[in-house]
Amino acid sequence: MANTEQARAWNGNSGQHFIAERARHERMRAPLTAALLAASRITRTDSVLDVGCGCGDTTIAAATAAPDGHALGVDLSEPMLAEARRLAKLAGVTNVEFRHADAQTDPLETAYDVVVSSFGVMFFDDPQTAFAALAATLRPGGRLAFLCWQDAARNDFLAVPIGAVASITQPPQLAAPGEPGPFSLADPDHIRELLTGAGFTDITVTGLTEQLLIGTDTTDTIAYYLGTPAARGLLADANDATAGAAAAALESALRPHQGPDGVRLGAAAWLVTAHR
Repeated sequence: MANTEQARAWNGNSGQHFIAERARHERMRAPLTAALLAASRITRTDSVLDVGCGCGDTTIAAATAAPDGHALGVDLSEPMLAEARRLAKLAGVTNVEFRHADAQTDPLETAYDVVVSSFGVMFFDDPQTAFAALAATLRPGGRLAFLCWQDAARNDFLAVPIGAVASITQPPQLAAPGEPGPFSLADPDHIRELLTGAGFTDITVTGLTEQLLIGTDTTDTIAYYLGTPAARGLLADANDATAGAAAAALESALRPHQGPDGVRLGAAAWLVTAHR
């Protein structure tokens, strides 16, 4: 299996964090997920592949939109897949399957009508090979739709808290351009080049912006951010005074974003569609 470092992270701290905060993340991403599902144009008989499915909310939604079809979610994280299976059973959705697989290298069925991904395609260590593999899973004329983040400077929901914590500790080590990470597909021209090279046509890259509801108030939001793998890494060797200073810096940075319904921070994503 390729993507060894990603597999280690998503079967470890990152995966456990996403399971613990699943409901929050679904709420945060809800408007972006709705845009993805609308763009994918899933019909009731479609077969759908969800890449990097995580805890399965997008896969379950796809299966629900295709009651006479089928949805398969694949991911590197065994713990998140177990949570996805639990949620599908709880929802009574039976035309869905979850599989531990690397979409870049593991053989998957062909002739899918639709391939979707909600922020799951930025972590391939060989994106050109990965997108070619995704193209091979689609029937001729099949549809691809995915979400990925624009650059960090346009995503305050990440930049603001990381900047606040880093002001007390040290700047985080960000992935270099082209390496797997949240912003590996931030350049729309790079996206078009990858998809064209993989054999896709009719490529569209549409910018989406949202004010994500992160927490109910600053206290809830601080607790959330301090529990993220990124913040825990920055504070791994911190003493109590440093950890307290980081929390105070977060409170100061988040206070201006407190509104009547909670703390909201800006996010910017690309909604990408293409045909095989």
